[in-house]
Amino acid sequence: MSEPHLLEIASYQHGYFTTGQALAEGVSYRALTDRVHRGVIERVSHGVYGMAHYPVTPRDDLYSLQVAAPDSLISHETALEIYGLSDVLPRTIHITVPVRSGLKPRSGVTIHRSDVPQTDQTIRDDLRITTLTRTLLDSARAGTAAEQLLMAAREGRARGMLSSVDLDRLKALYPFRGRIR
Repeated sequence: MSEPHLLEIASYQHGYFTTGQALAEGVSYRALTDRVHRGVIERVSHGVYGMAHYPVTPRDDLYSLQVAAPDSLISHETALEIYGLSDVLPRTIHITVPVRSGLKPRSGVTIHRSDVPQTDQTIRDDLRITTLTRTLLDSARAGTAAEQLLMAAREGRARGMLSSVDLDRLKALYPFRGRIR
């Protein structure tokens, strides 16, 4: 692509950009289609493209999803897996979007709707995710196995990722009540 600003945008988004971003930079639908046919870019999902020769990472599905849904947060078991504090293996990508978000259902993605306060948001591995405390609380409410949650909470405490205030928030809910200190 010859549009340097679009390349710059894509580089900040792990090689991904939206149709809207391309159009804003003067790249037409026809130009996008042409670049797909020439192998310069790849259509990843509706309205999302990736640079064809951008380095592949294990988190590409998450990066492209956040480009498609910029107001989303990686949450629940998916965030728990990113923290690496338990052995949980999510069956789907969990994201939380604002209640009024118009994000439509998509295959392999579980959409949770909640207006998450800034205090429960963080960035990890260049992904917007829920804080560890919020992740544990959301996962507990969604039915994640208690032993996985306790393992994550204990490991998070041991690594200094949970403050005493965080632990107090957790202790108010099963399965943490009386089982973490």
